[in-house]
Amino acid sequence: MGGSLIQDKRDKKWHISVYWQGKRYRIFINPQTKEPFYDKKQAEKQLSIIRGEFDRGEFNPKSWFPESPLSVSVYAKEWLTLLTVSPKTKAGYATAVNKYISVFFRDMDIRHIRHNDLLKFKLWLDKIREPKGVYNIFGALKKMMRDAWKNEDIVRVPPFPVVPIGDESDEVEYLTFDQQQKILEAIPECHRALFECGMEFGLRTQEVRALQKDCIVDGHIVIRRKFSENKLAETTKTGKKGIRRIGITQYMMDVFSSLPVNLSPFIFVRKDGKPYTNKDLNKIWHDAEVKAGIKCKLQNAFRHSLGCQMLDQDESIDLVQGILGHTNLKMTQRYAKRKIAKSTEALERRRGNVVNFRQGKDRK
Repeated sequence: MGGSLIQDKRDKKWHISVYWQGKRYRIFINPQTKEPFYDKKQAEKQLSIIRGEFDRGEFNPKSWFPESPLSVSVYAKEWLTLLTVSPKTKAGYATAVNKYISVFFRDMDIRHIRHNDLLKFKLWLDKIREPKGVYNIFGALKKMMRDAWKNEDIVRVPPFPVVPIGDESDEVEYLTFDQQQKILEAIPECHRALFECGMEFGLRTQEVRALQKDCIVDGHIVIRRKFSENKLAETTKTGKKGIRRIGITQYMMDVFSSLPVNLSPFIFVRKDGKPYTNKDLNKIWHDAEVKAGIKCKLQNAFRHSLGCQMLDQDESIDLVQGILGHTNLKMTQRYAKRKIAKSTEALERRRGNVVNFRQGKDRK
């Protein structure tokens, strides 16, 4: 590919002419200045860039026209319309794109994003968002760039900087088994079974709400579905179908057998026969918290609590990971770190007020 420069005889402006995949493209506007090529040097500079893109196998005519679909702001908007994810996840991606990614990168060509650009983006985000927010925004950007690579809009995904999910020393909120039982006693019996199930298996609230009768198979409970924004989805949080299978304990067999017969496909339903909403569960839980005098977020009362309780009774971290269905061991390790801190406190209590014989002695 050579490419050529052509000057219009009437207005004396220049344009670039190139052939790509059997088709000729005429480039009249400088994509950086958004203005025509008024002199030959401007056009020569851009032609040199185009030749470099050809040599690297990166040339794409889309990026050389006004409102290029490869500019980050334009590309990101189109990407959002093509996403096939849950409404909640899509809303999170939309917030990341509209408030942060498009604002920072603007008209920058998505193919030209490099590691240093990502570092600058992280420094900018660190000043305005908490660590968990920065982590989520980078997750959206990485997803967009991986999709761009799959669609062959970019040649490679640049190396992303390490973005921690948050302060790993943050205290993990959970309930002991006795605390769970105390709150369960404060929940009306007609609603109690759902909460018992969530606590027994460490389910997410959107998973336990979505349990249907076909999820009980050969003495196992299979996690097939979840609710997202009160819409039933035929996948779990990880986006996979029916991959999590847990043996039903004798305790839960008794709970299931005690449930009144209902015509709904759902296992746990309200008095009107409809499945519970998040609003329903939060109201029931809050009332029980007040009555029991114990405070803990509902989302932590199931999964976090089961994970911490099992590690406290010296179950292996691999076993806990399998029961909770964590695809990443780091998620389970958060509970283990809490256990280490708890063990250190126990060692400190053991020593109590015992005199330290080394105090006051000179060390040689």
